[in-house]
Amino acid sequence: MPRQKKHPNRVYQMIGEPGPGAITVGYVRYSMELQDPASIATQKRRIEEFAEKKGWKLVRWYEEPEQSAKYEEIEERPIFSELLNDAGVRYQVVLCYMNNRWSRNVPVAYNSLTRLRRLRVWWATSDGLWDIDKVQQDGFDVAFAVDTQMNAAYVRQLSKRTIDGKEDRARDGYHNGWVPFGYLPPEYPKAPDGAPSTWRPPRMPARPDPVNFPALVRIGELAAQGWSDSAIADALEDHISRTSRFGERPLTKDTIAAIRRSWFPREFAPGCGHGTIDTPSGELVEGRHQAAWPYELWQQMVETKTAQYRRPRKEAQRRPHEFSRIIVCAACLRPLRVARGDGIPYYRDTSEERKLACSASGRLWIKSATVLYQFGDLLRGVELPLTWREVIAERCTAEVVEDDDNERVRLRRAELEAEQQRLITLYTKGYISEDALDKQIEGIRRELFTLPVPVSRDVHEVTQAAISAGETLVSMADYWSEATIEERRDMVWSLLMIEGLIYDLERRAIVGLLPRADVLPVLALGLEATAQWEQRDNGLWLRSECLPDRRDQRDYPHFPPPQAPSLTPLQQYEARLLIDQGYSMRQVAKHFGVSHGAIWRLMQKDR
Repeated sequence: MPRQKKHPNRVYQMIGEPGPGAITVGYVRYSMELQDPASIATQKRRIEEFAEKKGWKLVRWYEEPEQSAKYEEIEERPIFSELLNDAGVRYQVVLCYMNNRWSRNVPVAYNSLTRLRRLRVWWATSDGLWDIDKVQQDGFDVAFAVDTQMNAAYVRQLSKRTIDGKEDRARDGYHNGWVPFGYLPPEYPKAPDGAPSTWRPPRMPARPDPVNFPALVRIGELAAQGWSDSAIADALEDHISRTSRFGERPLTKDTIAAIRRSWFPREFAPGCGHGTIDTPSGELVEGRHQAAWPYELWQQMVETKTAQYRRPRKEAQRRPHEFSRIIVCAACLRPLRVARGDGIPYYRDTSEERKLACSASGRLWIKSATVLYQFGDLLRGVELPLTWREVIAERCTAEVVEDDDNERVRLRRAELEAEQQRLITLYTKGYISEDALDKQIEGIRRELFTLPVPVSRDVHEVTQAAISAGETLVSMADYWSEATIEERRDMVWSLLMIEGLIYDLERRAIVGLLPRADVLPVLALGLEATAQWEQRDNGLWLRSECLPDRRDQRDYPHFPPPQAPSLTPLQQYEARLLIDQGYSMRQVAKHFGVSHGAIWRLMQKDR
């Protein structure tokens, strides 16, 4: 039988509805907590009825109970992104309730269907109006575009009404969204007996938190005295902040800075006793909640922070960094942040400052120049044989062509499907009960879902992409030391995925690489000659016998042991004022009874 050609770049592609037995998943969503969760149950019921009518096997639900479909980036919808990433591997059909449950953003609707079409995955709505082939047919494509545009228009109108509502609420002096640190949500009264279904409690202001409100007042007092954000966080380490991003965690330098910049706790006018509301339009109005910082106090806070600010020098301005968003800590897999000390850029782990757990202490750092040299040395170690193109072609073919593992998966799927049909036959003849059938069918479906759906890939396309990456990699090592910062950054991003360089700060070595899919085969081949790297899953990892020994941070001459500051935060603030008034460093040092070097280091830190 001749091989069927594939044309992935064709604009017009018909998928064809799968026959009975196709592995199917359902996608359900409602947008807000205020909406009825029963809508999820309704969507599931309609999808199940549609799948049963088609004879498809529904094995899993992708459920986003509180996620909006308005976003322009698929990555902002985590469950939806997972659904698309699993397409063609874990399922062959995806069903949703209606088109507006799939997406209310026009680019996302078309881009997601394009991804499914390239993987030859069938998409349909349970109301029977749309499927992935119908949206390409003449006439229906216009109707689908109109339907999608109407969904987008609904979101725009809803957003406009929400903005207007939040603006009105803020102008009345009430908060919007999360209640800031130091406050608690209002205690709304219960609905009276016989109240209609449209009854809503009256608007009420946020109330002070008896536990955290005193800490909020203390934050303002310490900031007015010149304390740094990290020192304030250490002084109030027993208090917990709650945010939508990190949940509950101790106060950190970042949370203190965010609280200090907030308008909410500031007294609106001298003596009014009420806080300040920052409306969505940017206007400041008097709130109805109790202020934590009197007017004079927060004015002093602003003056103190302004006096501590030092304009950065030209060489300290924002500049690109080669491994920003690429390098992560091997212990906690969190991205390392770029920082500068004495004009030298380095990458540091901020887990300790952010009160997050890290087995490598969470405060280690490494010079950017060291990582640059190590990565360049890794590139120089890449050696491709003369016949590397043929070798890459063979490996790509071996990975794409069905192997014994795929055959075992295929056989196991056939066995499970046969067992499922046997159980259904026993149930129809009355030999087993419905509960026994449901229990055994559920186990079979769970195992079927864990087994990947065998899919065929274009061998020629995969091979050409890998060879193209290899030709780029050959000349990259020679050019690495001569390239500009921007060019080196582009080179790193062309080789590695985001958070794709795993760095062990305790060993001061690169221990893992997560290359892009096209780069992985040729980079693995090029590093074979070193006998130090091995391929596991979708990455390259330094062999355990090649790992350098762990060394304490103080073993390095440029890493001094931690020392307690010579001056308190208040004394540091007073010392800066004296320097600004014209006193010499020696005079200031004598005044506080510290060394001249302590004052010099304080002023150097402020540059």
